[in-house]
Amino acid sequence: MKKNKGWVSKKLEDPKFKKKFQEESYKLSVAEQLTKLRKESGLTQAAVAKKIGTTASAISRYESVYYDKYELNTIMRIVEACGGTLKIIIGSKHSFAKS
Repeated sequence: MKKNKGWVSKKLEDPKFKKKFQEESYKLSVAEQLTKLRKESGLTQAAVAKKIGTTASAISRYESVYYDKYELNTIMRIVEACGGTLKIIIGSKHSFAKS
């Protein structure tokens, strides 16, 4: 029996769509992870902001899937304020192709 490909699977065959899709999923991942860590630590956006010397609206931006101007230093400060650790994985395009 032949399986039909879903809409996303078909679209991912287009290299331009695939690249943009991956970029958006990375942003979503950063936002989700920061939000989850903050909530697990029991802190509000305002509490995290106070710990790192910024505003609650800045923390809110970093937790938004629409934000794409992340600064590594700020991410590190947010993570540390929440008692977490930051892990960055770097690899070739081939090492992430199956992800």
